[in-house]
Amino acid sequence: MKKRLKVAAIMIGLMMFAGVGSAYADNAPANPAASGSGVVSKHENKLEAMKEFQTQLHQIDNLKVDQLGLKSQIVNKQDNLIDLTIAAKENGNKDAIKQAAGLRKQIKPINAEIKSLHKSIKNQLKSFRKAEKKGKFEQAKSHINSAIEKYGQLNAKLGQKNELLGQMITALS
Repeated sequence: MKKRLKVAAIMIGLMMFAGVGSAYADNAPANPAASGSGVVSKHENKLEAMKEFQTQLHQIDNLKVDQLGLKSQIVNKQDNLIDLTIAAKENGNKDAIKQAAGLRKQIKPINAEIKSLHKSIKNQLKSFRKAEKKGKFEQAKSHINSAIEKYGQLNAKLGQKNELLGQMITALS
């Protein structure tokens, strides 16, 4: 008996909510795009921006791929340096260790420049996205071109760091 009352109460509740939902459904426009909600124009604006900046986005992607390759080489060299440093210290090769320490000091300012370039790239891309959303394509173009330039500088700094790590490996070998 209690089960039947519970089921009946649930059924009545569902019918009431279904009736309310269908009443609101009658007032909704048939085509949401025609209602002027702005969703379609937002998507069209994004599509237009993607078309406008397609080559620049591909350039950034290619620079990121180069950056990842350089970072991979750097990590491999740093791993190799650990083994070489341990071997040089065990063998008492103080001259090689001093030479490697001098090269390491040259890497510190490069790391600082890399860090500042990362921040600059982040800010440029953030400004690019804001300008793109507002439809200011000329302003967005200057931001994305600046980001591409910064990515090139970043890759050059990573290349310098990679070279110095190679010289350290040579000194410790």
